[in-house]
Amino acid sequence: MIPKPVAQTIYTESFPAPRQFSAGEGLTTIAEELNHFLNGLQSQTTPDESGKAWRLELHTGAAYEHPETYQLEIDQGRILLSAADPQALRYALSTLKQLLFSAHKTDGLIHKQLIRDYPRYRWRGLHLDVSRHIFEPAFIKQYLKLMSELKLNKFHWHLTDDQGWRIESKRYPLLQEISAWRKEADGERYGGYYTQGEIREVVAYATELGIEVIPELDLPGHMMAVLSAYPQFACNPQAFDTMNVWGISEDILCAGKDSTRDFILDLVDEVAELFPGAYFHLGGDEAPKDRWKACPYCQKRIRELGLKDEEDLQSWLFDTVTAHLALRGKTVIGWDEILEGNPSRETIAMLWRGDAKAAALQSENRGYRAILVPNHYLYFDWKASDDSPGAFGVTTLQKVWQFPIDEYFIQRPDLLLGVQANLWTEQISTTQRAWEMLIPRVYALSELAWGKQSDYPDFEARAQLWEDYISYALPR
Repeated sequence: MIPKPVAQTIYTESFPAPRQFSAGEGLTTIAEELNHFLNGLQSQTTPDESGKAWRLELHTGAAYEHPETYQLEIDQGRILLSAADPQALRYALSTLKQLLFSAHKTDGLIHKQLIRDYPRYRWRGLHLDVSRHIFEPAFIKQYLKLMSELKLNKFHWHLTDDQGWRIESKRYPLLQEISAWRKEADGERYGGYYTQGEIREVVAYATELGIEVIPELDLPGHMMAVLSAYPQFACNPQAFDTMNVWGISEDILCAGKDSTRDFILDLVDEVAELFPGAYFHLGGDEAPKDRWKACPYCQKRIRELGLKDEEDLQSWLFDTVTAHLALRGKTVIGWDEILEGNPSRETIAMLWRGDAKAAALQSENRGYRAILVPNHYLYFDWKASDDSPGAFGVTTLQKVWQFPIDEYFIQRPDLLLGVQANLWTEQISTTQRAWEMLIPRVYALSELAWGKQSDYPDFEARAQLWEDYISYALPR
């Protein structure tokens, strides 16, 4: 199984694996899903010739110390489930499906056993960049289904960047008419966007799977696509183009103009309505301040507010949007560059540069909550081996699994919300390539986020077996 449960007691007694289930109170949907899952396996094995349905029963009222805890008791003809909450019940289902698949693919037997399981971290995230290359909603749903099977619970959707805006806006229609498209070096037009209906459909599907979708609008940098449609929000308005190369632009949103601030607040209002979750990512990374240093509007804002410098100006802008979103029930996340200023204490820092140890220490010393996503370990657009395709360095399966997470936040473990892996798509233009970069490294992410319960050889063996399972559970 992936991730491996915290505690699993397997007894010697075994029985023919069930062909079907009947449902106790509150378990009809789960029984139906299990029966559907088993249908495709029936022709491959011949277990339980009695033909009797096993009974699924739900034990209610159990108190658990850890959130998201579930328990499975498997005995002949009956499986007793108990869970701390509906999300934990989904995790029990995922584990049970893996057990049944293994039984039906081997000797057709399932052992009497007791599993008690819960995650180490509450933030178990996976990111997808759809700005550099856009992917169809059907693929996004497959991505979410994979996350669900691996008990990952936060989908970070990077929807905007210099190379494309991907959200339909009713208030600012030039975003989908202009910002969503770029002219490639060969002259072809590339781009697209998700309608608000498509976004709501994806979010609803994620919710069914117990996954929260976190949108990212990266600002004040990485905004060339937006400036191509609304250049008046730059320090030096001119005819901008959506970028068709990778990298960083010196042109960013002007923090000194009231009109820019109002535009941002109006825009995040519209986007926030599409995402009912608790979090909203505002980026904050790679924002050169050269334009601000030369901008009379920005310099006037710095003087009027008594700010120290341009980094403080970014913190002011971030805090303005953070306070606005807080009124709408949102907590803001930003990349670790936000710690170069003085963001609101409620802001969460996503630590990404290098091994993230310096940023983690800064976050810990200053009392900021954080999520670990160091590019040296958890950027899945990096090469999986020396001779494989990818960007920048090499991040092998073993390196991901061996990420030394216990070396972070030693003094303040309460500040570490969890861990996430990122898939940037500058060099990933097809769904096939995306899967190749994810699998099998995302299996190691699952183990890391849930809490490793084994050594690497054991994990590697389970990862190889899991390939068969995911090919059946999630055909591509």
